[in-house]
Amino acid sequence: MRNTKSMPFAARSFGVVSMLAFLTAIAPPGLFGQEVRLTVNPANVINPVDLKVYGHFLEHIYHSVNGGLWGELVWNRSFEELSGGQWQIQDGEVVQRGLGTNQRLVFGNPAWGDYEFTLQAKKTGGEEGFLILFRVQNEQDFYWCNLGGWGNQYHQLERGRTGEGRWHGVGPRVDGRIETDRWYDIGVRCEGTRFQVSLDGRPIIDWTDPAGHRTGAVGVGTWSTSARFRNLKVADLAGNVLYQGVPDALAQNVNLKHWRFSGQGRLSLDDEHPLNSRLAVCMEGRDGESVLRQEPLALRRDEWYVGSFWVRGTAPLGMSVRLMDGRQPLAMQTVNVGDDWREVPIRLRPHANTDGGALEIALRGEGRVCLDQVSLMPESWAAAGGFRPDLLQAVRDLQPPLIRWPGGCFASAYRWKDGIGPQHKRKIYPREIWDDQDVNSFGTDEFIAMCRKVGAEPLLVVNIGTPAWNPNPDPQEFLQDVLDWIEYCNGPADSKWGAVRAANGHPEPYGVKYWEIDNETWHMRAEPYAEAVLRFAPAMRRADPSIKLGACGSGGMGRDAQQWNRTIIEHCADLIDYLSIHHYEDPNRFADGPRAYEAFFEATGRVIAGSKNPNLKLFVSEWNAQSTDWRTGLYCGGILNGFERTGGVVEIASPALFLRHVSATDWDNAFINFDHRTWFPAPNYVVMKLWREHYQPLRVALEGEAGPLNVTASRSAEGDVVVVKAVNPAEQAVTLTLHVAADGFTRADARQIAPGSLRARNSLDQPDAVAPVATEVARGPEGFRVTLPGYSATVVELSRQ
Repeated sequence: MRNTKSMPFAARSFGVVSMLAFLTAIAPPGLFGQEVRLTVNPANVINPVDLKVYGHFLEHIYHSVNGGLWGELVWNRSFEELSGGQWQIQDGEVVQRGLGTNQRLVFGNPAWGDYEFTLQAKKTGGEEGFLILFRVQNEQDFYWCNLGGWGNQYHQLERGRTGEGRWHGVGPRVDGRIETDRWYDIGVRCEGTRFQVSLDGRPIIDWTDPAGHRTGAVGVGTWSTSARFRNLKVADLAGNVLYQGVPDALAQNVNLKHWRFSGQGRLSLDDEHPLNSRLAVCMEGRDGESVLRQEPLALRRDEWYVGSFWVRGTAPLGMSVRLMDGRQPLAMQTVNVGDDWREVPIRLRPHANTDGGALEIALRGEGRVCLDQVSLMPESWAAAGGFRPDLLQAVRDLQPPLIRWPGGCFASAYRWKDGIGPQHKRKIYPREIWDDQDVNSFGTDEFIAMCRKVGAEPLLVVNIGTPAWNPNPDPQEFLQDVLDWIEYCNGPADSKWGAVRAANGHPEPYGVKYWEIDNETWHMRAEPYAEAVLRFAPAMRRADPSIKLGACGSGGMGRDAQQWNRTIIEHCADLIDYLSIHHYEDPNRFADGPRAYEAFFEATGRVIAGSKNPNLKLFVSEWNAQSTDWRTGLYCGGILNGFERTGGVVEIASPALFLRHVSATDWDNAFINFDHRTWFPAPNYVVMKLWREHYQPLRVALEGEAGPLNVTASRSAEGDVVVVKAVNPAEQAVTLTLHVAADGFTRADARQIAPGSLRARNSLDQPDAVAPVATEVARGPEGFRVTLPGYSATVVELSRQ
């Protein structure tokens, strides 16, 4: 753990814990809370513990990679990310071209009362239908009619209301789907709190919300769908027109995410001649300067910042690119422009430090230039492989034996060929998801390079072309894409895709051993997914017989999860090596949640034992408790102990989220949390790092009543080191006495995390508020004694001197 200004807290904690340990050693048993006595028998090995249960999972989510671990400083470098979606006016129609989720365009008067909102809508691509918004008061308080939602299966009203959390379905759910390239007539009538919806003149929903609000604007939206809207009209119930036409907001400047435009000119999008992908951005200059700016950047004095951007157009008075601190230039260079796309190298060295720096691209006077693929990173980062050093070190310090990538849900639409080769030729990820439109700057080669730097085995999750994530998929195309990926990673340099890998600078095969067949395919029924595994698994093994394969198992622990697993095991056990299961726990279940999931592992193991492949293992590929306070640390220690206890069936595990930018709007459970300057470890990171540092490969017998403790014992292969890992999830302290049923164990060391509150947490300003400290272990005639404070996690290492 880093040495920071919070170390006095750690020192105080050490003093308190040391005194408590001393008092415990001399006091009668049971004076300080409950007494637990356990005997460790190093000679009685219960099961092996695979190191891979300390694996991790790197998904492209909330800038974990793009704008995080990968050292690119520029967000939205390809100008594909627009605030609220890719909305434009074309031929008098409102057009939304992106495939992002929750893309809303709201217009009208929030004070409108009863009205009818009519329009026509056409789906042009994607997997779902339309969102027709009404009674919109603000971002949180609204209704929408979700037409063709839930995988294009249903129509239903959904309501958002302050204090209710995320919006949710209300009223009847109606079977129905939205076809592509067909215009639909849609009507929504609001009368008091009664809402009626019609589709092509046919009533489909009629529902009254007894607690509904009575005023609000209107809007249109999409979810994983591109669409066009026309003939938008709002009239009161007497027929008086309140609104007709297209929203005025769309006639204004383009709203680029993460960029700010200023000056007398105008910003527009070019979807006809971008450098790559879908869009470029164009600046039209007038008097003075027109400036495109991104901030904040952490800039360091005398560090060279290198990169490039692509530009075409005319700039009679010239252009410049510069690093700024507020309005003060720190470094600047001029730019030449031509009619055709050309790459402009950037090389700038600021003369001062700032955490509030900015990158500006400026057009002087009149002219028109188009920009694409803006890239910038410190030269020292680029020379070290392109990774952000502090975040790479945070990953390395966890000593991950294996890292799963690229998802998660991200994998289900991922096209790996878009993420190899020269950066400016890489295509964007096909949808905006989790606050990002990923530009594929971090692809297969970068991921494997990162794994090599931190000592991890790579595990790749492949996209099998499920319709929910890939519009109109060709199954054979996706199968071939997977086989090509295997050849790119593992084929010789004279094979078709091995030659591409060699041309990209990597002549030697990567030898990727672990592969997973898509992710969370529960939107399919288990039988169709099993059929997909029957197609993909044999072909993948023919491409490389040495690989190990995982298939999607359950999410959660309920009856549906059990049935899913039974189906996949029954149909596919002999074709796969791992069943990949997921579960995210309520952080308030930090004590009983790990035990419940452990019981689920054991029950699933019994199903496996009776299958065609009793050697099939579990891969707990996504797990966590959903918080970043100390509750998630206690859960982490408990579930890691569960993995060790079920080593006969659980071979690999990887939690999520791994990294998360602090600007994220959801999923506050990440191990590594960062901004543009620094980072902090969440309690789950702190516990997993401590547990991993004390890994031993053999679980041994631990006899006695553990009381409230979640505790395991393991030993080294040689038998000279025994490690006891104990979580005390109770409020009351426990005095633990350990007797070792073997001679020669005379040395004891302990590390303990006991922040004193379930709500304790680290932060950017206090990254070590929750941290391990050394604690004393007293040796007496009955064994080794250590105090486990309430809500604590402790590792005791016993060794022969």
